[in-house]
Amino acid sequence: MHRDKSFYLIQNVDQALRILFLIEEEPRSVEDIQKVTGLKPERIEKILEVFVEREWISYHEESGRYMLGVRCFELGRAYFEHLDVRSLARPILRKIVERLRENSYLTTRIGYEVLYIEKCEVEREVGILSRFGRVLPMYASASGKVFLAYFDDRELEDYFRKVRWIKYTDRTKTPDEIREELREIKEKGYSVNMGEYEEDVVSIAAPVFDYAGKVNYTVSIVAPAHRVPEDLLLTKFRDVVIESAEELSRKLGKI
Repeated sequence: MHRDKSFYLIQNVDQALRILFLIEEEPRSVEDIQKVTGLKPERIEKILEVFVEREWISYHEESGRYMLGVRCFELGRAYFEHLDVRSLARPILRKIVERLRENSYLTTRIGYEVLYIEKCEVEREVGILSRFGRVLPMYASASGKVFLAYFDDRELEDYFRKVRWIKYTDRTKTPDEIREELREIKEKGYSVNMGEYEEDVVSIAAPVFDYAGKVNYTVSIVAPAHRVPEDLLLTKFRDVVIESAEELSRKLGKI
């Protein structure tokens, strides 16, 4: 049966990608690749030669194995830079609302403030003021305290030196209290706000990590204090917000 050139071209691409993904699993020698693919060694070497020349793969002479090259890293970084985090977060926020029947948000930081950039909110006759599009102080919000917990020492000192501290409610914490709390937040993996910005509003947030391990977002749940007492916030709500933040982190490439 006659096969045109396009068939062999596709076959070549398929073989090359198979080899690339084998090396993605772990560094491999030509012999390793031959055992898995069944391809002839000379065929494998030709494919590897092209990959090495284009810097998709590098060769380690001491071990005699091939590993991923710098171009693979660049491609992966470009992929994550083009991700629309809001689109990725929407179904996750929706699942939170379906499970808990309270408002959920995706937040980021702008300078030393928190911005709520995506939402899934519950329609109720008696609800709370939406946080979507709002900017809140970091020290008086669950999400903000998460960001602070992942500041390095220099940035944290700069924050405490520059930020104007306002006591929004009787529960708003002092700088010393915030410093003490930040140590616990990083260990526990979540932060709570018990009426520290609005008297009758509680919230809980967890960090979202990107492929580089940075915390540029949080997943947050906000609810009226009378509907969500502290024991519920620190059990069921805690588990859901941590699970949701971890799911979004995986979508952003966290390993």
